[in-house]
Amino acid sequence: MFKKYIAILIVAMVVLTGCMAEKNTANQNSKTGETTQVETTKTTTETSTPAEESVTTSEKIEIVDGFGTQTFDSPRTRVVALEWSLVEELLITGVQPVGVADIENFNKWVTIDAKLAPEVVDVGGRIEPNIEAIANLKPDLILGVKGRHEKIKGELEKIAPVVMYDNATEAAQADLFAHMLTNLRNTGKLVGKEAEVDTAIKRLEERYAEAKQAIEQANLPTNQFVFTQAFTVNQAPTFRIFTKNSMVSHVLENIGLQNKISDDSESPSGLVETNVEGLAKHDQAMLIHTVQTDDPLFDNLKNNAAWNGFYFVKENQMYDAGAAVWTFGSVLSMETLIQNVVSVLTSKQ
Repeated sequence: MFKKYIAILIVAMVVLTGCMAEKNTANQNSKTGETTQVETTKTTTETSTPAEESVTTSEKIEIVDGFGTQTFDSPRTRVVALEWSLVEELLITGVQPVGVADIENFNKWVTIDAKLAPEVVDVGGRIEPNIEAIANLKPDLILGVKGRHEKIKGELEKIAPVVMYDNATEAAQADLFAHMLTNLRNTGKLVGKEAEVDTAIKRLEERYAEAKQAIEQANLPTNQFVFTQAFTVNQAPTFRIFTKNSMVSHVLENIGLQNKISDDSESPSGLVETNVEGLAKHDQAMLIHTVQTDDPLFDNLKNNAAWNGFYFVKENQMYDAGAAVWTFGSVLSMETLIQNVVSVLTSKQ
């Protein structure tokens, strides 16, 4: 009987000790503002859901295009570009598009250091691309221009997310160069190559300084210019001359030249179209031109009295910037423009 009593007493003491230990633990936790249950939950959260934490903390890609804000969870890797300036933007980042509209003419008109890879697929015209060809490429992004491609936006969105830049806004048309840089930076974000974009922009700025010094040393008769993309329409000479808000004007003024037509109303597209007579008020400036090699423009002007009376004709102040300078491109095209203009201005003196 005595042994039984002793056994009961031992069990009671063990139970009492356990209860006291549990109470002390609870009191200690209450002082730190935590409970054992909360600590367990916290540990489980930290160790069991790394994937969720990764998604939560990763930086999303957000840009604004012609239709509003676009958000992407990761950089795009299979991109179709429906406009040549967008193709150039991708090449600037080092990303080859999987599809491009009108590759043949891109290679003809756009003279830049970066080239399209042979495996890039032609997806038809820039205005009316081949929807089926685009779909077959399984892109994860389609780049276009609002004013040109918005009518097929719905069809394209069935294939992949679509980003369309708007070049026709008031802000864009006020400064087409600044707008070009905005588009370029957005494209850099979309493909995860912002550093490459920054490098390309910095390189263009370095070209400004080099070119400005070379032009100063050339001691030109005038630093005023008219830049024209000229061509023949029904045997009539036609001149697209670039206004102050154009990319061409911005670049050439940054290398020390002065746009003679800066007093004209700025055109939304950065250029105005005129004939020989329309050039008269822009006399007393050098004429920098880009004309296709097979165009009979200058042959048709040989016996034109008004043309032969212009300062730039009489004083031999006409400069050929090359037939394949894409004046609506991005920073690589602007580098080509600088290179060609500096070369012809300095070699002629």
